[in-house]
Amino acid sequence: MNTSHILQWLKKHGDSLIASVAGFFIIYFFTKHGGIGISPDSIAYTSTARNFVAGNGLMIFGGHPLVDFPVCYPLFLSLVMLITKLDVVTCAPVLNGLMFAVVILLSGVIMERFIRRSKWYKTILLIAIATSPSLIEIYSMLWSETLFIILSLLFFFSLHRYYRNHSLRTLLVPAILAAIAFDTRYAGITLVATGEILLFWDKQLKWKEKIKHLVLFGIIGCSLVTINLVHNAVATGLLTGKRQKGITPLSDNIAYSGSVLSDWTSLWGDNHYFFIIVGLLIIALFVWLFIKNLKKKQDYHSYENIVIAFFIVYVSFIVLSSTISRYEQINNRLLSAAFLPFLWGVTHKVPAWIRALRDRRHKWGVGIIFTAIAIGVCANYYAINTDNYSFMQESGIPGYTEDCWRESPTIRFIQRNRIYFDPDSMVYSNHNQAVYFYTNYAVDAVPEKAYKGDVKMFADESPIVLIWFYSDPNPELLSLKDIRKMKKLKVLHSFDDGAIFLCLNRDTTSTGPPKLKTSFTHFK
Repeated sequence: MNTSHILQWLKKHGDSLIASVAGFFIIYFFTKHGGIGISPDSIAYTSTARNFVAGNGLMIFGGHPLVDFPVCYPLFLSLVMLITKLDVVTCAPVLNGLMFAVVILLSGVIMERFIRRSKWYKTILLIAIATSPSLIEIYSMLWSETLFIILSLLFFFSLHRYYRNHSLRTLLVPAILAAIAFDTRYAGITLVATGEILLFWDKQLKWKEKIKHLVLFGIIGCSLVTINLVHNAVATGLLTGKRQKGITPLSDNIAYSGSVLSDWTSLWGDNHYFFIIVGLLIIALFVWLFIKNLKKKQDYHSYENIVIAFFIVYVSFIVLSSTISRYEQINNRLLSAAFLPFLWGVTHKVPAWIRALRDRRHKWGVGIIFTAIAIGVCANYYAINTDNYSFMQESGIPGYTEDCWRESPTIRFIQRNRIYFDPDSMVYSNHNQAVYFYTNYAVDAVPEKAYKGDVKMFADESPIVLIWFYSDPNPELLSLKDIRKMKKLKVLHSFDDGAIFLCLNRDTTSTGPPKLKTSFTHFK
């Protein structure tokens, strides 16, 4: 690339480059106090990456196969470890800062290719994207969504390129990207579904050709996750780990989605029915936009229509799957991949509306109104980020790198006194991820109440060392009250934030600290 091409590129994308650099430093400053945010899911990803690099295969801590999550994100982290020669937790702040910068840069390039593009519009949205609390939360944590969002943007690029000639060769790239995304997050099925829907309604494809493209895209898009699921079934007898049936009604899940969408637009409201209406209206708006685009070839094959289709499929999938299967309440993390499509979907018509106005005063009026709304939204983003940054600089990012965990008396004790990690000990904890994170020792998790077989196995084990933390209680697990009903508990050590117990069956007499059978494994 010669100098004139570089200058031309900078003229077109210089604003995106500046915003991406700003985004990198935002993540750097948010993670400066205590490092990257670590959740229980993050522990599964990092331990799998470490074990893979160490030659132990795709195993989480404790030597169990990774089945609850697909493998591409841990494999990505292991590749980063091999390249940098650093542990993934150490390099994660820089890694996530770079990934956030890539998201912002790709977003700017996509907006530069909108049918009705505008520098003024693009600048406003770049500021909104770089300062979005939604994306900053994601890229401050070690989560698979960080990679998934980049893959989704690359998918939009490649699918738009396929529209140029509708060849099988150009279809391979979006199909492969969909396959990688599907094996990064199970929600990646939405990229496969989006591609299938857009191919099906594409009027430029004749039916014979369309069927061929649909089949090829579907096979490739589902290929990696199929291999992954077969491996899971062979290794554990379960496709995606233990899953419970959903207990949250559809209306509640729509309300939770509406609440997140309201936060993204800085709408104020705390009424359940208000959030249901917001959720339904926004989905209806996107469906209406997609149907309208069916009539026009240029609009149908646009970036705008691709992201509109993805938003409909993705949000619908999250709402329905949350109703069928039980997992955490719908929140920003679960919907984060839809943030950029949402932002573009609700605003992309604004430049066209302004250009359609003949009266200059009307143009200025609409432009000022849109700018005022954007300033209000960004001002709210700034206020949220200021509060979050203030907290994180004092205590760290919520999770296992937060100060309350780093300075935990219980954690400090087990780091210095590893007597209970003797190879002959059976050790459990209600935060076994924290134990692994701070000691590199894997202990068993206190079972969830819903899994009666695991509860019975726990009840039959004796003696047991129980490392109990009072922080971040999980209502799904057996509580201390539940455990006391089935076992005799003797306090071995007590701390402000936890305790270490010796648990015995009620018909057992005990003398002191145990020499017990263990299920723990030491992984470095």
